[in-house]
Amino acid sequence: MPDFKYFEDFQIGEFHVSSGRTMTEADIRLFIGCTDNTHPVHVDKLYCERHPYVKEPVIQGVLVLGVADGFMAKEISPTKVSSIHYGHDKVRYVKPVYPGDTIYCEFKVIDKTVKNDKFGIVTFEVNVKNQNNEVVLYHIDKQLIERKNPGPKVD
Repeated sequence: MPDFKYFEDFQIGEFHVSSGRTMTEADIRLFIGCTDNTHPVHVDKLYCERHPYVKEPVIQGVLVLGVADGFMAKEISPTKVSSIHYGHDKVRYVKPVYPGDTIYCEFKVIDKTVKNDKFGIVTFEVNVKNQNNEVVLYHIDKQLIERKNPGPKVD
């Protein structure tokens, strides 16, 4: 990837794969420190052993979503072009992420829309996958990215 990409540089169908990150129990604890999300599904091994969906404490879903945002920023966000996260649509936590799982993102440009004379919105379909290539989280991600050739607003 170049150091920067403007709105016009993204092409529908363009596909990216991020680097990976192994999630840890420390990630759970640090996230608790920021959010106070101490639900037993994240901290209580006995509770999880009795739970019908998980086998041990799991990484918080929104933490996985945040890590995915970081992957995207590293891979596609321009470093010299003004950009900002515009939103998430259709977020689905498909499969639990456990400490020790390594996650990465596959994302594809599925839409581009001119927002105004200075910015456009690039829409990505994102699949966060684990080390077994299983989708653990799915969402649509929108990025507001500076236009190279500012022009009139198109609605």
